[in-house]
Amino acid sequence: MSTARMPMPDDRQFALFQQRPDSSASVSRVTATSSGRRFVQGDAAAIFLGMTPLEDHLRLAGIRAPFIVADLLDAQDWRPFEDRYAATGRAPYAPRAMLGLILYGIMHGVSSLRALERLARVDLGCMWVTGGIAPDHANIGRFICLHEQTLVHGFFEALTRTVLDKTTTSTSCLAGDGTVIEAACSHYRLLKEEALRTRVSDARARLQQAPLKQQAEAQQRLDKAQSCEQILDARIAARRRHGKRTDTLRISVTEPEAAVQRQKRGRGFAPAYTPSVLANEARIIMAHAVDPTSETRVIGELTDQSEHVAPAVSRELLLDAGYFNDEVIDATLARDISLLCPPKPSTTDKVNGLYHKSRFTYDAWQDVYHCPAGQTLRRISHTQASGRSREQSVYACDACSVCPERTACTRSPQGRRIKRYPEDEARLALQQIMTHPGAQAVFRQRKAMVEPVFSALRQQQGLTRFRRRGLAGVKRELALHVLAYNLARAVALSLYRLLCAYWMCFDVFCLVREKQGAT
Repeated sequence: MSTARMPMPDDRQFALFQQRPDSSASVSRVTATSSGRRFVQGDAAAIFLGMTPLEDHLRLAGIRAPFIVADLLDAQDWRPFEDRYAATGRAPYAPRAMLGLILYGIMHGVSSLRALERLARVDLGCMWVTGGIAPDHANIGRFICLHEQTLVHGFFEALTRTVLDKTTTSTSCLAGDGTVIEAACSHYRLLKEEALRTRVSDARARLQQAPLKQQAEAQQRLDKAQSCEQILDARIAARRRHGKRTDTLRISVTEPEAAVQRQKRGRGFAPAYTPSVLANEARIIMAHAVDPTSETRVIGELTDQSEHVAPAVSRELLLDAGYFNDEVIDATLARDISLLCPPKPSTTDKVNGLYHKSRFTYDAWQDVYHCPAGQTLRRISHTQASGRSREQSVYACDACSVCPERTACTRSPQGRRIKRYPEDEARLALQQIMTHPGAQAVFRQRKAMVEPVFSALRQQQGLTRFRRRGLAGVKRELALHVLAYNLARAVALSLYRLLCAYWMCFDVFCLVREKQGAT
């Protein structure tokens, strides 16, 4: 049984007039940009494997991803990065090469700084993308911190536009989702409210008793403890507003901005963040955001960022039932976005064993509700908005005492009461839209559009836990993963189209040969 072999050059003899590569020459050089700043640039064309140029080796091996990544990076404007450096002093590595190293490494599941340092020295595809530069891990880390804002916003939008142009995919329909990813801290060192209060009081006492030389360190500890206390107080107040328990609330002193949440795949509870994304039909990420706990709170930010990436005259947004609330509905209405989002399962059946409000049909023409038993609830009162309550109307029925479904509807001696708020109109309209077969057919695309995104981020890029601390560091890390993911999607779609074109040419060739044989 014979196996196919890759056509690689094995002749180590040069032709008569072929120039032998100079092994002593360096692949990096210092060049100046139009702004006068000098950078250390790599030269991929000067890299040889023995007597074979690196480009020829990669093409003969069928490794095409580095060429696609390099072309996408070459199409970007690097002036926002270059303007951050001084015109004097030692020349730094070129931003194009540094970011190429980082993103190419994350594409292949390498995200730690020391692993990226090694990748630049051993991976042939990475050498082509970077031009052969070999920075150490400290330079890589400083580069990421220096260009934090550009990476999160401007460069992401520019690179995503380039990917969209190269793949020619539509942006009129987007799907959104979020997940929970563990923070970079131990879940064995969480403090409850009482323990945190004690720590703050101890830090305050140590500051008063500390010698003059140690007061700066003691003050720093007190500030850190008080910052954690402020975050905990805000979360306690939020829970009390929603009528939830506060005695189980815990916080990490090393990562106070992360909230203790249930992890995916049954890993219990741990400090974590909630990243969210919007993806188009080709699973290209159009927007990304991070919140400590909420997926719905960032919908406005996500839609605004997607509009900056690719403005659209009309846009549909597909969200799962967890986004069915007034905040999301108001955000999409304000931006003229067509929202497709089913109601939560609990709002379609019963709550606490009783019929939910959604089981009652509202008749806007007569301003009445119809209950599941067929009775009519009429408005009995109307309250204007004030500092203590929202605007609301109350509807009731006189037939509750003799209704056969009373036990499944209410436990109140006065009978069932329905409160109608101004925002109920938008909720009911969205529920009616989701009952249409056409809307349901469009919404069924959501899983295929956005669910595989987080699977790729976790399994292929290794984003199972954040490595940076603090909300700002987590946003920066997510932005790098999203950039690398979009590059990987561009590579996959480009190779798929190349394969389709190959098979189309092959079919045409077979058809021509068949016709020639018939004649």
